[in-house]
Amino acid sequence: MRPYAFGGLSLNGGGYVPLAGTVGTGLQLDTARLFGLAEFWSDDAAKQDTHTGHDIGIRTRGFYRLGRGWYAGAGVQWNRLDTSAYSKQAWHPVLGGGKDLISERFSMRAQLLYVLPGSDHINAVQGPEIGLWWPSPARRRHFFYRQSLGLYEFHQSAVPGNSGASEQSLAAFSEFTFMYRF
Repeated sequence: MRPYAFGGLSLNGGGYVPLAGTVGTGLQLDTARLFGLAEFWSDDAAKQDTHTGHDIGIRTRGFYRLGRGWYAGAGVQWNRLDTSAYSKQAWHPVLGGGKDLISERFSMRAQLLYVLPGSDHINAVQGPEIGLWWPSPARRRHFFYRQSLGLYEFHQSAVPGNSGASEQSLAAFSEFTFMYRF
């Protein structure tokens, strides 16, 4: 197990302020056939409706190496939004895979995940997440750059008497972080 820390910026859609800071810490497991991570993160992305708020969350992922750099796996993530007017939280299962591209002079990890709605009955957030790491975490390095892009479908918040499902929306979120693995 190797601990790491990260920090950077996120570009936000979905009713959040456009730019926010993000920080986190995690643990990475890497064996010959399995690898995974568990991390805690927080950001200061305020909601535009209240001009307040922040998010916290936990991500876990576990993958099985299929061969030739390919891998597949699953995980779960939890996040909580707190504003001055309301708070909400949800668990989301995650499925996906990717490939480690490694040569003598270059390495990168490319990953495609699908986030399922899980316990999110308020907005039913779901959609694909694309992640890129330079260099690949499969290399024995300390510094990494990680970039992710999520394209999420959701519906207006559900309230008693209105499921919100008729008001579908799409939002994009990007995260640009630098990581240090100890």
